[in-house]
Amino acid sequence: MPAPAASRRENLLLAGLFAVALIYSFHGVTYNWTKGFLPGHEFRQAQTALISYYIDKNDNFSLLYETPLMGKPWVSILLEVPLYEWAVVWVSRVTDWPHFMAARAVSATCFYFSLPAVWLLLGRLGLPKPRRLLVLALILCAPVYIFYSRAFLIDSMAFLFSVWWLLAFVRTMDERHWPWLVLAVVAGTGAALVKSATFAIWLPPAAAYGAWRLWRDWRTGTGWVAPLKTLAWGLATVVVALGALRVWIAYTDPIKAAHASAWIFTSKHLSQGNWGLFDLRPLLSAEVWRNLLHCWEQAIMSRWIIGAGLLAGLCLPRVRGPVLGLGAAFFAAQALFPNAYAYQDYYFYSCAVFVLAALGFTLAGLLDTRCPRVVVALLVLVPLAAQVRAYWQDYRVGQSADLQGGIPLTDLLREHTPEGSVIVIAGADWSAIIPYYAQRRALMIRNGLEHDRVYLRRALAELEGEKVSALILVGELRQNPVFIAIATSRLEMDARAPTFTYQDVDVYVPKADAAALRSRLAQSEPYPRVTVLPAPPDVTVWQNLVSISPAQAQSEFAAFVPAPFQADFQFGVAWVGLGPRQVLSAHPEANLWIRPPESAARIIWTYGLLPGAYENPESKTDGVEFVVTGELADGSRRRIHRRILDPWENPADRGDQREVIEYHPLPGEVLRFSTHPLESAERDWAYFAGIRIEP
Repeated sequence: MPAPAASRRENLLLAGLFAVALIYSFHGVTYNWTKGFLPGHEFRQAQTALISYYIDKNDNFSLLYETPLMGKPWVSILLEVPLYEWAVVWVSRVTDWPHFMAARAVSATCFYFSLPAVWLLLGRLGLPKPRRLLVLALILCAPVYIFYSRAFLIDSMAFLFSVWWLLAFVRTMDERHWPWLVLAVVAGTGAALVKSATFAIWLPPAAAYGAWRLWRDWRTGTGWVAPLKTLAWGLATVVVALGALRVWIAYTDPIKAAHASAWIFTSKHLSQGNWGLFDLRPLLSAEVWRNLLHCWEQAIMSRWIIGAGLLAGLCLPRVRGPVLGLGAAFFAAQALFPNAYAYQDYYFYSCAVFVLAALGFTLAGLLDTRCPRVVVALLVLVPLAAQVRAYWQDYRVGQSADLQGGIPLTDLLREHTPEGSVIVIAGADWSAIIPYYAQRRALMIRNGLEHDRVYLRRALAELEGEKVSALILVGELRQNPVFIAIATSRLEMDARAPTFTYQDVDVYVPKADAAALRSRLAQSEPYPRVTVLPAPPDVTVWQNLVSISPAQAQSEFAAFVPAPFQADFQFGVAWVGLGPRQVLSAHPEANLWIRPPESAARIIWTYGLLPGAYENPESKTDGVEFVVTGELADGSRRRIHRRILDPWENPADRGDQREVIEYHPLPGEVLRFSTHPLESAERDWAYFAGIRIEP
């Protein structure tokens, strides 16, 4: 039964309501537009921002883009094809806006350009044109579409592609015209590659419509031809998108799986862990449902108004079908990915439109009842007022922060650590906030992995060759002596005390940089809540220093040319048998000094660890650091060479290690050859087999 014709007065009121909603939406989206702070799951926004930053910095518009959060290789967290990030960088370059403003422009544009597709889809559901404005007004006023349409997130672009894909799918199934099929292929592929979890939400409504079309074709009784054609057209709208997604997963999963900690982002771990895909257990969890209902209140409106609106729509015969279908699509999204929706309110960006459209149909159905017009008008305003209240009580508060982004800690790191250096962070999981605002690549130790020594050794060893400028410990890890010992020893930092602190954060810097950094910070403007700590007492005092006479050097140190002139070995200067030869025991701490000739051009150093150090799996070395340091009479030093041998973990570190080190001496420079323990000195049975310094 067709709906009664709407009055001219009603049409004008609906148009006015839409205009007010559009102005309200635009005001909310652009509020605090120039503030660099990223409110709303800042950890996730910062990750997208970090990707954009390195795409722009490296001029790298390839599919192998950097997300330098979890250490090397930096290309490891390949979650999406970076169409959104490419758009942000392009807008930033064209307008000269900072990335965060360009991102807001891209997100807002995607949202507003989605509305024409929603308008046309509402028409396919039989809603008259003026009343479609009522649904659009609800969408425009929804807190989630105000707050996250200005966020540095890919969700708005995935939403844009998904809405247009569904429209193209419906038109393709109805009209069988190639232009609509082409649009479906392009939009569907874009949605699948930008964010497959969003695209997945729009597939069930399409599947339901496609099934209805097949059923209708089958009922005609004309045989298999019509249903097969319908099936072919329907599959054609998704086969390219799903095929492209499958190729992307096959391309990126091995890269993530091979990484020391980014394996959690493989498709299997994301779907089963983070999203809870096809897992019924979360749907039976009271905690999950409490969180889901809280997200309704936060992102859409009061749960009671949503529930009452849906029930009222089911009681109105004229709109029961659309309300039931749209409400089912809303609930299906949360059933498909319960964990994602329960703990991340921005996920409702993909599906809130369904319940808002259902409520819009309910209100449209009320307009056709004999209920007094004043009462109907008040009922129309109730959900809109509830949305305004929800936004101003929650999202608006966070959006109002007068912040440019970052904290004094990240300002200090950005301004006082070398550009291009790496920071190591533990206790902050994999939140990209510190790396993004500090503009530094990072090795972030994921929560739980700080106790995994095998992982720590691998991840820290992979930073070899990088300039590590800071070790940042957050929260409880500040009091973890085992982790501090492991990290500081591998990164050449002083474990006795951090260089500076910020609230519940301790920051260690390399020994070679600590004094200069303290000096710079003493002369710079203070950073609020940053406390620079005094340097620990200098412990470079040789307790067991012995001189080596020329006669002793000639008789005992024949394999050392030039001969050493002094030594400081914690366990004394001693020789041990290694097969048919004698080698110098260098159990840490061990130091041997040699004066190089002025014409020196290279150092040939042969050293290693005795087999007993690593042959017993129950009691073995955890690695030894071998270092060559250049020292001058004024106390200044420079590192010439450093290597960590860990023969249990790395079989290539077993046996003699022969290093050929390029070296050109400074005037008056003396070389010190040293060994140092890592976490422990147990079974660190190191040795020096010979040293030659040649022209």
